[in-house]
Amino acid sequence: MNSGTNNRTPAGTTWPAFYALCVVLFSIHAARADIVYLKTGGVIRGSIKTADDAKEETSVTMTLLSGAEVELAVDHISSRQLRPLNFEEYEVRAESLPDSLKAHWELAEWCREQKLDEQREIHLEIVLAIDPEHRQAHYGLRHTFYRDQWMTREEYDQTRIDDGFIKYNGKWVPADKLDSVKSDDAASKAEREWYAKIRVWLNWATGNHQERAADGLNNLRGISDPDAVSALVQFLGKSPRADVRRQFIEIVGKIEGPGPIVPLATLSVREDVRELRELALTMIGEVHYDQARLLVIDELRDRNNVVVRRAGTVLAKIGDETSVPALIRALVTTHSYKVRVPVQGYSFGVDGSVPSGSGLPPEIEIGLRTGVYDSVQVVPLLGAARATKLIPVAVNRENAEVLTALRQITENNFGFDENAWQRWWNVDRNQTTLAPDLP
Repeated sequence: MNSGTNNRTPAGTTWPAFYALCVVLFSIHAARADIVYLKTGGVIRGSIKTADDAKEETSVTMTLLSGAEVELAVDHISSRQLRPLNFEEYEVRAESLPDSLKAHWELAEWCREQKLDEQREIHLEIVLAIDPEHRQAHYGLRHTFYRDQWMTREEYDQTRIDDGFIKYNGKWVPADKLDSVKSDDAASKAEREWYAKIRVWLNWATGNHQERAADGLNNLRGISDPDAVSALVQFLGKSPRADVRRQFIEIVGKIEGPGPIVPLATLSVREDVRELRELALTMIGEVHYDQARLLVIDELRDRNNVVVRRAGTVLAKIGDETSVPALIRALVTTHSYKVRVPVQGYSFGVDGSVPSGSGLPPEIEIGLRTGVYDSVQVVPLLGAARATKLIPVAVNRENAEVLTALRQITENNFGFDENAWQRWWNVDRNQTTLAPDLP
């Protein structure tokens, strides 16, 4: 649907004629409203208050749009039809509506507030007939701007289908990848189902009810489904309690497959309790060392020097020659810290000028600028708190744990001389370049 050429009215129909057609169609549709037809031929619109099934009904009470109430004898009524009161108000507004974009847009907004969806769509269509680029009207009709044109939902769906996509769970996916998406979706659903169970069991295990606590712990220890790893990480692996994190390591350590390796390798480096770091590393079987090693090698680049050193300790146990290039670069690492130091005084320009905002009293600053004072010595008051400031400091750290890993893997020792290690790796080992992970 091209917004530049389609005026959204039937072919050969102008928008005023289109509006008239909409009004006629709506009038037919609106025959369900509260209308009382009198035998005299008169019509009264409003809200009928008397129930249709009232026994021995002799009169009908109506509330008019003005708020007044009238009572009509049943003998004077030929027929009646029911509808909400806001239908009546809509018809009154529509009958006197100017044929302008502004008027139709405002009535469409009023219909939205009154939840008159069908009537709203009529006026949004008229707005687009007048201005095909009216963005808010397009959005109101749930149109989509795609490939430089506005499309109805049906037009957009057909375009996506023609492009080779299929709608699955509200999202468009390539038809040739649907099976893979369904498989991933099934796995995600299975993972989500574990969240509720593990949350409950952990609450039991950490509660005060002894019998319930035992049941919760036994249920957690009995988990062997790889789909449970994500929930275990969330509720146990990230717990502030060391005893809960221990249970996490022991539980996921018994689960088969590669799922537990990333959280275990992460804890082997980032867990603050040394005993738990060592336990996490122990739970990683040798068959999964390659996967764990890649993650730990990445940790050698961490900004935190403690993490770098812990990674060196882990690689001393599971590292191999693929770890060597990264270990060489991590022998000496630079880390930034912020240090709080006392403020020694005020800074002056090379010409003796005082920078704006020096903190000196205004009269002193003016005196220095105008040459009234030859020199000023700032002396803090006795007992006054001394001003401090944070300054960034870069510190080079020699990482002994990294050197230990290199020595154990290579059976060589060039100390912290990175250049010597690189020469050995590149030249003595007949390597043409350093490994790709080295900048």
